[in-house]
Amino acid sequence: MNPVGRIALIVTVTAVAVHFTGVAYAQADFEGIWNPQHPPRMGQPDPASVRLTPEGQAEYESYGPEKDPTLRCLMPGIPLGLVDPYPIEIVQQDHQILLLYEHFHQVRRIFMDGREAPDHWLPSIGGYSTGHWEGETLVVRTTLMSPDNYTWTNGFPYSGDEDAYVIERYRRDGDELTFTGEVHDPRYYEEPYVVNGRWNFAPDGEIWEYECIPEFGGIQ
Repeated sequence: MNPVGRIALIVTVTAVAVHFTGVAYAQADFEGIWNPQHPPRMGQPDPASVRLTPEGQAEYESYGPEKDPTLRCLMPGIPLGLVDPYPIEIVQQDHQILLLYEHFHQVRRIFMDGREAPDHWLPSIGGYSTGHWEGETLVVRTTLMSPDNYTWTNGFPYSGDEDAYVIERYRRDGDELTFTGEVHDPRYYEEPYVVNGRWNFAPDGEIWEYECIPEFGGIQ
């Protein structure tokens, strides 16, 4: 091989190595379809135990069904969308984990390659999710969520401030997948608001068609 070709080969190999340096390879197998084991909206703490700030309490007390995004045919945010009575499908790749929801056909990407949320990303109900492994536990951090992301249908609010985020932890035990979600929002909560849920592995499960019709939700 001539010197020029040898240099080009070294540069190519180095570039490939650099590209994959940040990839977090899976520590546990979550692949497949999971059916919710929890009844609808289970996993929420007693409202009396949630420590809201004065501003958060005022927002909570002003809540009405018209503020529930799902009743306006908008997908639920995080962690609200994780405890609905619909199955999810998990697809694991080296650089990302995909959560495919039957509910609202939501596609959620959890980036596992060490990146941070980009500055140009606009806030949305689903936000921007990055993750890493702590042993066999998947830890996900979601930022850039808008104030439309009510964390529960009874009205627990979300400020959408820059320092607000949600941490989720997923762990598999046999054919059961469990999660805990912590809402960190110092504007509205004196301490993180915690929810949880669980699913059963469904090797023969299916993701069905989902259609939202606004008038059936009672909100025009």
